[in-house]
Amino acid sequence: MGKYKIKVKVEIVESDQQNENEHGPQEQNDGSFTMIIDEKDAVSIDNSEKALLETAYPTIRHALSKHLEQVSKKKSLKTPKRKK
Repeated sequence: MGKYKIKVKVEIVESDQQNENEHGPQEQNDGSFTMIIDEKDAVSIDNSEKALLETAYPTIRHALSKHLEQVSKKKSLKTPKRKK
């Protein structure tokens, strides 16, 4: 059985985007998720941590779903079909 590497990258950068219409994490075209928070939340460790975890959760679920789908497809290709 093969091994799998899990890689996580988190970026917190200043943004000029407005968050008036965004409520929670937003999925991007590349499969990542982003969340825009106000400066008052960005300087609060508790609020930053909450936003980070809220953004990470759907990202993790999405990655896990894709991984399990690929593993499932890989296994179905390897498993020979039984004759009746």
